[in-house]
Amino acid sequence: MKNLCRLALITGIAALSAVAFNPKAQAETKDVNFSGTVAKLCTFGTTTDGTLAPGDGWVEATTGIPTLTVGTAASTTLSCNGSATVSAGLPVKISAPAGFSDPNRQSIVYDTEGLQSASSFTGTRLWDQYTATSLTIPADTSRIFKVGMSAGAAPGTAGNVVAGTYSYKVTVTATPN
Repeated sequence: MKNLCRLALITGIAALSAVAFNPKAQAETKDVNFSGTVAKLCTFGTTTDGTLAPGDGWVEATTGIPTLTVGTAASTTLSCNGSATVSAGLPVKISAPAGFSDPNRQSIVYDTEGLQSASSFTGTRLWDQYTATSLTIPADTSRIFKVGMSAGAAPGTAGNVVAGTYSYKVTVTATPN
């Protein structure tokens, strides 16, 4: 019995010391870091096609661009998260009536907010006032661009534009800087 009491006493002391001397749980913290690189990006949005109309030896789509009033310029929106350079490629004929000659082609992209423009041409330039080949827009901006074009022979060759369906495309390029 003596051993049993001794065993009970030792067990009780062990249990009591386990509870009494148990250290309190400590809270720990850890910082978790995040990092990443956001690429410069430009995205074209809403686009409205232009409408070609006859000029004096050429077809043209420019109404909406200052001082130009034949046909209707196309329109496109552009959003960039950084600054960007914008340019317009040459008008490319998709279809035109037989016999239509277009050695002179010119495109214009016009920034309606920044009031700046860029042009691309081959042959004789119909609009001499548009000489820049690209324009720059600032970072974190959304812009509306008017896109115009002309294609045909030299002014004064009105017989060049015959009845029929004309279709061209102009590629507008936005390159993040």
